[in-house]
Amino acid sequence: MTYSVKFNARWPLTLLLIGTVLLAGCGEQRFLAPDAPDFSLPSLEGGETVTLRDYRGDVVYLTFWASWCQPCREEMPLVSSLWQAHRDEGFQVIAINVDEDPEAARQFARELNLEFPLVYDADRAVSQLYRVAGYPSHYVLDRRGKVRFSALGFTEADARAVTQEVGTLLAEPVGAAN
Repeated sequence: MTYSVKFNARWPLTLLLIGTVLLAGCGEQRFLAPDAPDFSLPSLEGGETVTLRDYRGDVVYLTFWASWCQPCREEMPLVSSLWQAHRDEGFQVIAINVDEDPEAARQFARELNLEFPLVYDADRAVSQLYRVAGYPSHYVLDRRGKVRFSALGFTEADARAVTQEVGTLLAEPVGAAN
């Protein structure tokens, strides 16, 4: 028994469309929700709980990080400097740690002298909520809690983009619309 397949002029277009759809599902997923989901997480040091909605009215940099992550080690000094320079203008940082061993995270924070809020996402529920695909993943929120910038990883280009975005958002009036 032999089979013959007739060439149809629409096949190349059909194959191209199928390939495009399949490849589209393989790319990086960025968090695109207009509102940052609220969360409450315990401080890495224990005791207090940090709740995102308490920061409404401020520009907020959320970063998901781990002590073993080299790009996180490169990100934190810039974030710390940016926070020191602009915290009196309403810029806040919440660093969300995902280490299995919270003591490793505390040691990392001591080594880098991090003073902004550090919280612990032990079960990674908040990481899942934000669709974190790797570390660091960071999000810049405007004063109304809208995600205005997000990125995975950390490069010099990210540092410039974050610095520029934070400056832009701090210059906006508190009630500004997108």
